[in-house]
Amino acid sequence: MSGSLNRQRFVDAALDVIADVGVEKLSMRRVASQLGVSAMAMYKHFANKEELLGAAFEEFIARAEVLPDDQLPWDEWLTVSARGMYQALCSEMSWVPWLGKLRLGGNALRVTERFAAKLAESGLATDASVRVYMATIQLVVGAVCMRASLHAGHWQQGEAAAAMPEALSPEILTGLANAVAQEPIDISLPLLIEGVRHQLLA
Repeated sequence: MSGSLNRQRFVDAALDVIADVGVEKLSMRRVASQLGVSAMAMYKHFANKEELLGAAFEEFIARAEVLPDDQLPWDEWLTVSARGMYQALCSEMSWVPWLGKLRLGGNALRVTERFAAKLAESGLATDASVRVYMATIQLVVGAVCMRASLHAGHWQQGEAAAAMPEALSPEILTGLANAVAQEPIDISLPLLIEGVRHQLLA
């Protein structure tokens, strides 16, 4: 059976394993077991776990489809792209601690280049476009982590007010309760877009 398994089959199996146990617990042995082959069969395609992880992350990015239609205006394009990143990471949050650790492949570089180019087409300098891209990544990762924290704690809708410090004013308490009830990215993304719009008009 191992002779019929190509690199893509191992990558697909790796993503299945990650969906079951998370990125941290991914191993060559687990992936091989998923396919019913010896772990040694994998070394024909991957030198080590890190190379397998890199390939799996590349596939994860490809499946996320975070590059919108080029015909969209920059603000809609950025919104769709950021929400795509957010939804992808929310669906498999175990990737978050690995961001920045994995060597970037073609799909990751393509997203970076297209994102910066789209903003540059709208009038931002290249340096500013790259900064907006980095700000978007930071915003998305922060929103994903905040979502995980809120869902793991006592900040569920309907419980938010009870978890708020009583020393805060009623207006602030209401504002916090309303904010907690929203998806984190729905709070931060419009503010980023407004900041970019201000730069374009300056």
